[in-house]
Amino acid sequence: MYSKSGRLSVAQNVFDTMEDHDMISYTSMIAGYGMQGKGSVALRLFDQMMDSGIQPDNIIMVTVLSACSHSGLVTQGEEFFDKMTSSYGLKPQTEHYTCMVDLYARAGLLEKAEWMLNQSSFIPTPAMWAALVGACHDRGNIIIGERAARKLLDMRTENAGHYVLIANMYAAAGCWDELAVVRKLMRDLGVTKAPGLAWADLGNGFTPFLVGDRSNPLAPEIYEVLDELSEQMKNINSCSDLEMVEGFVE
Repeated sequence: MYSKSGRLSVAQNVFDTMEDHDMISYTSMIAGYGMQGKGSVALRLFDQMMDSGIQPDNIIMVTVLSACSHSGLVTQGEEFFDKMTSSYGLKPQTEHYTCMVDLYARAGLLEKAEWMLNQSSFIPTPAMWAALVGACHDRGNIIIGERAARKLLDMRTENAGHYVLIANMYAAAGCWDELAVVRKLMRDLGVTKAPGLAWADLGNGFTPFLVGDRSNPLAPEIYEVLDELSEQMKNINSCSDLEMVEGFVE
C-alpha cells in the first residue's frame, strides 16, 4: 500500500521490521522503487531476494524489467530478460515483451524496439505499437514511426489516444495527407477523443471534473482552486507555458 502511493520511506521501514520476507513483499518494494525511477535500489532488492533463496516468478520479473525501463537501465534490463530463460527457467510472456519495448523506446533505441515488436514469439498489442509511435514522435523519427503507425492502424484499435498519438506525429513531421487519413479513419470508425478528466481537492476530499466542463455543481470552487494554482505557478516561474494554463482556467 505504501509503496504504491509513493511513500517509499514508510514502506521500507515496514519492510525492514518484517521478520520474514516473501515473494509478495519483495515484489511490492521492487515495484514501488521502480515506479519512482529508483531502479538501482530495486535491483539491489532483487539481488537480496535471490541471496535469500527465493526464486523469481513471472510477476516479479515484470516489476524488475519495468524498474529498468523507468530508470534507463538498458543493459541490466537486457540481462534480466535473457536470464529469464537461461537462469530462471521462465518463458517470457506478453507483459515482459511490453516492458522491453518500453525500455528501448524510452531510451531512444527505436530500431531495437521495432525489432522486438517484429519477433514471431508473441503477438504485439496496440499499446506496444503506440509506445513506439510516441517515442518516434518525441525523437522525430518519422520513418520508424510511420511503420509503427501502419501496424497500429491495421489493428483498428478503439483507443482514441492511439489515433491522437499518430496524428500528433504526422502533424509534427508536416505529413498533412497522412494526418487527414487518420482523422477520416477516426470518423469512419466512430472513434472520439474523451475529454480530459482531472481531480481537485477542495478541502473535503477529491472532486472529479471534465476539462472545460462547468456543469459540475462545485465548478466555481474548482475553478477558484485552479486560478490560485495558476497564480502560484506564475510566482515561482515553474510553468513553461503559462499561456496554455491561463487559457485552460479561463
